[in-house]
Amino acid sequence: MARMPVIFVPGLCGSFNLLVLLDFQGPRLTGWNFPPFISYGKHFLEAFERAGYVRDRDLFVAFYDWRKSIQDAARLYLKPWIDRAKQRAGADKVVLVGHSMGGLVARSYIQGPDYAHDVARLFTLGTPHRGAGEAYYAWGGGQLRSDPAVKAVFDVYLWYLRHTHPFQTQLDPLRTIRTQVPGLRDLLPIDNYLLNHPGPPLPKPEASHRERNLVGLMLNQPAQLELLARRVPVTTIRAKGFPTIRAIVVGGPPIPPGDPPRFPDGEPVQDEVDLDGDGTVRSASAELAHQNINNLDPLSGTSHGVLPDHPEVLDLLFEELRRTEEPGLPTPPLGAPPVEETKLVVLTASPVTMVVETPAGPPLPGAGVLGAPVEVLGAPARPRRVRARDHGHGGKHLNIAVIPNPPAGAYRVRLHGTATGSLALGAMLVSAEPVTVLGAAEGAGQGMAAQTTHTAISTVHGQVANGTDLFYEVVVTEISTPPDVHLDARATAADAMAKLRVAMGGGEVLGGAPVAEVLGQAPPEVREAAEVVLGGDMAATEAALETLGGAEPTAMADALTVVARDVVGAQDVALAEALIVQLQALKRE
Repeated sequence: MARMPVIFVPGLCGSFNLLVLLDFQGPRLTGWNFPPFISYGKHFLEAFERAGYVRDRDLFVAFYDWRKSIQDAARLYLKPWIDRAKQRAGADKVVLVGHSMGGLVARSYIQGPDYAHDVARLFTLGTPHRGAGEAYYAWGGGQLRSDPAVKAVFDVYLWYLRHTHPFQTQLDPLRTIRTQVPGLRDLLPIDNYLLNHPGPPLPKPEASHRERNLVGLMLNQPAQLELLARRVPVTTIRAKGFPTIRAIVVGGPPIPPGDPPRFPDGEPVQDEVDLDGDGTVRSASAELAHQNINNLDPLSGTSHGVLPDHPEVLDLLFEELRRTEEPGLPTPPLGAPPVEETKLVVLTASPVTMVVETPAGPPLPGAGVLGAPVEVLGAPARPRRVRARDHGHGGKHLNIAVIPNPPAGAYRVRLHGTATGSLALGAMLVSAEPVTVLGAAEGAGQGMAAQTTHTAISTVHGQVANGTDLFYEVVVTEISTPPDVHLDARATAADAMAKLRVAMGGGEVLGGAPVAEVLGQAPPEVREAAEVVLGGDMAATEAALETLGGAEPTAMADALTVVARDVVGAQDVALAEALIVQLQALKRE
């Protein structure tokens, strides 16, 4: 008998398909995966595979466009995923496991008019059934402050938009969210979570808010909860022990200026938090108030982002599946809770290919309690080359290179232009940091847990042309400091000089005008610089390279630009253009 398929529905930012997320392609099931620079979802899949499930036969991930409304995500993505799973598994029903926003997507389908009675069981993990206070900062002010893994993915999304669609978003995160990510509105709390300021912090009635989560209000009507419980057995799994927003004290003018207005329901003054939540979603919001819905007791010691991958959560899932759907289901060895390994992420939003050369050395120490470094065990890494993967398409590129457990040091980045366009090169560190949590028993003290965090994306800009080779350095010093990104002027200049020598064939280009004629009217310093570089005296060339850093790079770049344009350009315009862009980068540096 075929096993009933299990479908995991990820949370906000847990699905990655750049072509869809940038609207280069419409809704589709192909081309999706987890974000390449976080470990989200991997332990979940590994646990089910060790229990005998097979990916794309009876184990599926219902990736979806998390920017869209909950209802659109259910209609355009979840339902097609369910149909695919039923067809491939030869089953008439599926089990849904929805994490965070994914649980709301599942509920929207089950409680909707198009429900086909094809869900046997629904599990929700940390799902904000009644919303999450963090969403107020994102939807109201363009400030994403939710789970750090979510923020890392969203920051990359905004970074890419900023460098490829500046007119669409006007470089404004709030405008981007309001126009591109309406799904965030469906995560706003539906209770009286805003408190007036100044004066006594009295609740502002949710019904008076200008920005409201109407989807959440509808899904949680008593008749709708009754419909959900009647259609599908539901189990909620939630956590506590992490500082989580209970209410937000707000003030400010009644109608703030701006287009769109920033925090139209009040500027946050302070957060009121308690430990009755997972750091993002309060325990009370992650349960469903209905007598026939199974709300398991909150877990302690696991934060919102790692709920799907945590051994305690997985153990509960297997236990519940054995009790109802799969009596003979084994519980695989689940090991220790997952900890996000440190990763260096280098990315470009440019028409280039990218190769990163790593330094040798021991892995960068992680952050420990109160910032004390934690030694990472393992042999020192050897130098290697990492070729970036292009997650974009022919017109818009997003090259991403991920280096796990990076050693401190300088990473050499070589960019090779594939077309003419602007250049944006960025780097960030993604790691784990300790978070204070409540002890296993009430009043038992506090412990530490790890959650994903990341540094800011350090970025440099420039230009590139087809055939241009630019060399940069990404310098990593410590886990909490953003990498330093800068042009490697010496390597870039040396590469340009070598290409000029080859192209000129000893002073002429296939019978073209001699260098002396081209430089005859040039200032003396230009002629001198060109003669040093192109005269074949390697010692003099090395000496010229050593002087990079003052006025010399500008003079040298100007001299070689004249040669590239007037000598090389006489025979090979494309090569001349590539060399000119490469040389002008020295002046910008």
